[in-house]
Amino acid sequence: MNDLFAGVENEAAKLAVIAGLFSTLGDGLATIAAILALEEAQQSNSSNDNNNNDNNDSNAKKLEALEKQVQYLTKELNKLKYSRK
Repeated sequence: MNDLFAGVENEAAKLAVIAGLFSTLGDGLATIAAILALEEAQQSNSSNDNNNNDNNDSNAKKLEALEKQVQYLTKELNKLKYSRK
């Protein structure tokens, strides 16, 4: 009878070790997945920052061109205004 219990205890211990290995493996895979997700998020943010910088540069150039147009039109209006007097 003791041999039967000893055999069952050995099998239970082996199963516990195997379960622990699977658990550790699962934790490792979860950690790797989290690292990959963080790297992907960082790359996405970096890409968005680059796009935003490009858009900001483009918007700054457009704004500068509009300011020049406003200055030119203001000068032309002043010329018309003073030429009628």
